[in-house]
Amino acid sequence: MVKGAHDGHAHGQEPAAPASTGEKTAASAVVDLKQMEEELNKREIGLIEREIKALRLQEELDRLRPLSGLYRVVKAMATERKLDSLLETITRETQAIVKCDRCSVFVLDQDKGELWTQVAQGLVGVRTIRIPLSGTAIVSHCARSGRIINIPDAYQDERFDPAVDKQTGYKTRSVLCVPMRNREGTVIGVFQVLNKLSGPFTSEDEDWLEALTAVAAGLIEQAQAYAEIERFVDKTLEVLAQTIDKRDPLTAGHSVRVTNYSLILGTAMDVVSQELDVLRYSAMMHDYGKIGVPEEILWKDGRLTPDEYAKVQKHASITYELLINLPFTKRLQAVPYVASCHHEKLDGTGYYRGLKGEEIPFLSRIIAVADVFDALTSVRHYRNRMPVEKVAEILESGKGNHFDGRCVDTFNRMPSDRVLMVMESERDRKASEDLSIFKHVSWQRLVELVSGSKPKRGEDGVRESFDRLYNFGLPEGYKALD
Repeated sequence: MVKGAHDGHAHGQEPAAPASTGEKTAASAVVDLKQMEEELNKREIGLIEREIKALRLQEELDRLRPLSGLYRVVKAMATERKLDSLLETITRETQAIVKCDRCSVFVLDQDKGELWTQVAQGLVGVRTIRIPLSGTAIVSHCARSGRIINIPDAYQDERFDPAVDKQTGYKTRSVLCVPMRNREGTVIGVFQVLNKLSGPFTSEDEDWLEALTAVAAGLIEQAQAYAEIERFVDKTLEVLAQTIDKRDPLTAGHSVRVTNYSLILGTAMDVVSQELDVLRYSAMMHDYGKIGVPEEILWKDGRLTPDEYAKVQKHASITYELLINLPFTKRLQAVPYVASCHHEKLDGTGYYRGLKGEEIPFLSRIIAVADVFDALTSVRHYRNRMPVEKVAEILESGKGNHFDGRCVDTFNRMPSDRVLMVMESERDRKASEDLSIFKHVSWQRLVELVSGSKPKRGEDGVRESFDRLYNFGLPEGYKALD
């Protein structure tokens, strides 16, 4: 059988003609175009899907942002008890979430019939604003009525007083005020936000601020209560410290001055807020143990005998033994220990524990410099103020063995007007020199000028002013300690 008998031709069919090169190219191009179209469609669909996901994600973020801000405000209270810091946190977060130009939290002072705020975002240099509750301000209307006030155009509302804008140079457009209530439903303040960046304030803004005020009211009341406790503690410790100072009129004010020297030094050394409180109370009470030292020793003219000096040294341990019995809060529990370590020395020769170097609390090292500086620059029974160049020499020579060198160096760099303000706080201010002349002169530079250094530009008259200030009103017959 012939092979061809079984193919198409054998059944009467003509064999297909082979495709030309052009036809093959055209067909291939059609297939490629379809594939490309399908691929492009897939990519376009993918892009659309991603855009949809992004929009949904953004919507979710926008929905969650207020809750996140509310969480941050609540979280801040866990570590922050001070009212001014709390208000600053609340206003900062509110301004960011509501996206407005300014935010203020006004707290109602029922006794004075005023609304006040310690923070007004965007107002440079303004820390406290007081507005009469009975006044015409919008926050006053809000506090009295207990209702939300949402004004899209301030200048078209009769309740808005443009006089404030004229005084500040600020242009108020939109206003939203929300009353803040305590658990009993009593209005205790007002949230005020100004000039929403995207236009008038919305109902969503009102809802969010209402939610925030519900939380903030409790936090603010807690902060106010804490502030009252702190004022009580502060005043109590101040009175206790004064009982020591008043035993000797010539040393009156020593505890207060040491406290103030310590605080300006601690601030300059970036001591954090909570530690500054420990520093303040520790410095205030550093000499409380002198209540156990006989007056005949405290008032003695001239040098002490070794036995008398040993009795004076006991005041550090007595300070600790007395203060440890006071009910300090958890964050102030270090006060008794810090206060009792101010006579420790870096080389271990101090008292009463004989601590060395880093064993001595850093805050105690600050108090040590403040204490010695005040003692040497104050009048005592047996001598006049020590010349400041001698004081500087003692502090400098004590670096590394008695004093922490960082504390001494920082003290030397401090503006001398701040030092002198503390130094002269117990003296007749009418007779004192204008301290502004010392503003741009460091304490170290002032000592150099007193020691005979040639004045530079802007330093003329500084030495003469200091001499009059330092030597004014000193008792006759006293001689400088050398």
